[in-house]
Amino acid sequence: MTHILHLGHQPTDLSGVTGLLSTDAAGFDATLDVNCIRISTHRDNAVPLGIGFPAPAGDLWLGFRYVPPNADASSIIASAASFLEVFDADHVMVARVKPLAATNRYHAEAHGDTTVQGGSSYTAAAGQPSWVNVRVAVGADITIEFYIEGVLHSSATAANTGSKGKPRLIVFSNLGLHAMTSVRTWYYAHIAVLDGVSTIGRRFVRRRPNAIASYNQMVGSLAALADGNIATRVASAAAGQRMSFSLTGPAVPAGAIAGVHLKQIAQAGTIGPQATAGFLRLGGVDHDAAPVTVPSLMPKGVYSSWAVNPADASPWTDLTLPAEVGIVSA
Repeated sequence: MTHILHLGHQPTDLSGVTGLLSTDAAGFDATLDVNCIRISTHRDNAVPLGIGFPAPAGDLWLGFRYVPPNADASSIIASAASFLEVFDADHVMVARVKPLAATNRYHAEAHGDTTVQGGSSYTAAAGQPSWVNVRVAVGADITIEFYIEGVLHSSATAANTGSKGKPRLIVFSNLGLHAMTSVRTWYYAHIAVLDGVSTIGRRFVRRRPNAIASYNQMVGSLAALADGNIATRVASAAAGQRMSFSLTGPAVPAGAIAGVHLKQIAQAGTIGPQATAGFLRLGGVDHDAAPVTVPSLMPKGVYSSWAVNPADASPWTDLTLPAEVGIVSA
């Protein structure tokens, strides 16, 4: 079972992102991806972005790159300001990171039986890129920890005798993050949500389909997989059909690699295959991940993960990564 709950900041990954993608170099790490989310608005205009995911078995970890507003990021409007919010399956808030005008800092809040707000040592520096990490643990208590560049800046714990559930939704509220009445700009990129695995220091290089390789058994073109448009798709009429392809995007840095993850957005039809899997092709041999049943009502993100090279169980390096990957119906 993969620890990946969510990867990415594309329109197929988050709700509310359409029209916000940008290639502005200030907003992303070019060694990891080719674009970012760019928000440019008045301080009182909320621009919420949402991520839904399965309930984690362990603690929830969220990681992303954040560039605060480019003017007066430390002067925050008071009551309405909100950076990000975490909800359970019943859409009840369990935790939040909230900027406060009184301190000009971002504070962690645990929303259990009562709301407990932690102190904070983080003041957003205008235009300064930072890696943000958030841990949320929900059980008899609710605990939230807020990290910048791996350093804990704020935390809070509240009793949870009311049995609020595990996190299922994160909303980037994007309200009141600067005090200017004119338009200001900020960025997000490289968003990851993990189950029980710390996001601190963990980076994901996003590569995309490039050209058809050994298999082309599905209906539709490879462009439908690579264009970031949920409405364009490939289809399979029988179990066991494959489509494989080479990859393009940032080069993977040299050194050890914690894992290889293949993400697809899939939906079952009224007839035909009801499951899908990713596979790697190494040395002319296909290595299939376990198939995942997908719903017919709406698309679902499916992750296939390999912690080690399936050909010989050796740790991954940049030199042993597969040059060909694909999807297979089941």
